Amino acid sequence: MPVEFEGGNSTYTLGVEEELCIVDAETGELVPKIEEVMARLPEDLCEYVSYELFQSVLEIKTPPCETVSEAASVLRGIRSRVGSWTAACDASLASAGTHPFSRYRDQLITEQERYKKVIDTLRWVAEREVIFGQHVHVAVPGPAECIQAHNRLAEQAPLLLALSANSPFWQGMDTGFESSRVKVFETFPRAGMPPAFPDYEAFENYVDMMVHSGAMDDYTYCWWDVRPHSKFGTIELRVFDSQTALKDTVGLTALTQCIVRRSIEDPSAPKGPYNRELGLENKWRASRHGMNADFYSVVEQANTPARDLARSLVENLREHAQDLDCEDELLSVFDIIEGGTGSQRQREVYAESGDLLDVVAYLIENTRPAMAGEPS
Repeated sequence: MPVEFEGGNSTYTLGVEEELCIVDAETGELVPKIEEVMARLPEDLCEYVSYELFQSVLEIKTPPCETVSEAASVLRGIRSRVGSWTAACDASLASAGTHPFSRYRDQLITEQERYKKVIDTLRWVAEREVIFGQHVHVAVPGPAECIQAHNRLAEQAPLLLALSANSPFWQGMDTGFESSRVKVFETFPRAGMPPAFPDYEAFENYVDMMVHSGAMDDYTYCWWDVRPHSKFGTIELRVFDSQTALKDTVGLTALTQCIVRRSIEDPSAPKGPYNRELGLENKWRASRHGMNADFYSVVEQANTPARDLARSLVENLREHAQDLDCEDELLSVFDIIEGGTGSQRQREVYAESGDLLDVVAYLIENTRPAMAGEPS
């Protein structure tokens, strides 16, 4: 059965989704207040806020945006307004890849059919999925370009994960990983590094096989790090941990948009399927070591530090960023490369006091958008 590719465009419009924790204002624990928050939101805000699997999580999302700066402005407004309404419910928003200490067994499931079906099907695997990610959609001209972008984003997924690493703590302990979130999520079926599709027909054939086998209802049950989102006419990157600071969300969004454009517009960009086996190894290194990882290249026959690869990637994308009007946002990725990831910042806070509640306080404070005149 064909998976019709709808919409799409050659201007690389984009949308961003952020999964955020709802935490108790006093204890810092995850708290099941999504229904209370949603009931209070003004009507014009409701379309940009969604339920997630657990009642202690909400998702904010932009409409399709022409530029990264437009998406940043929309996200700033939504974070601010939803944060205020959450505060009215005696709770706060916090953004990271995992909550530092709340237990997954204490979370309540959202009472919606899709989520109940996921729990009934996957049980303990889904019950543990108290994790939070950032997704970036970038519109592409058509199905052939979608698969080209799919393979090139998958190729870069380990480095993108390393840059976004923001989940060192899980269930009250330091995991030793920079991104524990992806290790939790990889237990899902059809999760992790995606298949290396040679063309869009191969993607359609995969979906057709899985639907007929009874494994899933449609392609949205493919939870890969990168996936074609045919209904939206986009390629969707799903590998990022949720970012605490909005400026990091924005920088990673610009990086994603530029990679997609280069994969389609640059004649020198690699073509065809990516090396999935190498991607799996490099992604393991990214989740464990973050920006301190060394990634192996078959072409170079050598390991290269993630920071060197990231610096080179940003510099090589500047021309595309100029064409997309997001050069300033792209260059802000250097702040992550040189200043540290969210995971490193969380560990620094914990090292000062030895109290994970201080880490939650840090997440709450820095999830709030900057005021006018402050760095965003």
